[in-house]
Amino acid sequence: MILTGVFKPRERLVELHLSEKLGVSRFWIRDAFKILETKGLIKIIPYKGAVVCDLYEQEIEEIFEVRVELDALATRKAARHIKKSDINFLKRMADQFEKSVQREDFGEMISVNENFHNYIYDLSKNRTLIQMINQLKARGHILRYHAWSSPEILQRIQKEHKVFIKAFKEKDIELLDDLARRHISYSKNSYLVQLRAKQANFLNTDGM
Repeated sequence: MILTGVFKPRERLVELHLSEKLGVSRFWIRDAFKILETKGLIKIIPYKGAVVCDLYEQEIEEIFEVRVELDALATRKAARHIKKSDINFLKRMADQFEKSVQREDFGEMISVNENFHNYIYDLSKNRTLIQMINQLKARGHILRYHAWSSPEILQRIQKEHKVFIKAFKEKDIELLDDLARRHISYSKNSYLVQLRAKQANFLNTDGM
């Protein structure tokens, strides 16, 4: 629910509410909180409870500095193994993503986009690489909520899904490398713009 944007950055998670909503005991919720905290998804604050994590600018830059290299590597390796049936699957995912955008179904957008890119990662045939990407994706999950609120970025993502497919068909490694780096940068850049705007607004308000 955090990864799909149901709970937003800095939102407080209430044990009792979640226990009733999910139909599980509060002990189970507390254990889940501990796991989520180790993954960097929430922060447990004494006397206040659990809060969905936000990210600071330096953390974002560090995460994406590594992510772009790993994604580019996975995409290049996937191009060596991809078959016609794989390309057909990616086409279906791209079509489904477009339909979810038209319906403004944010949860489905995330799910379908995950399927599209996870399929590419799996084609890299490198489990260590996939594990590292997934760990960094989890840490940077909140960026998707901000970036995907922009219709312009959603249009770019749709177009680039099609370019990915064409580049895979043509085995255009150079284009695939460029696409992989550019594609994941949208969420980072969008989030940083909003973060800097909030910081500037805070400073202006504080100085009044």
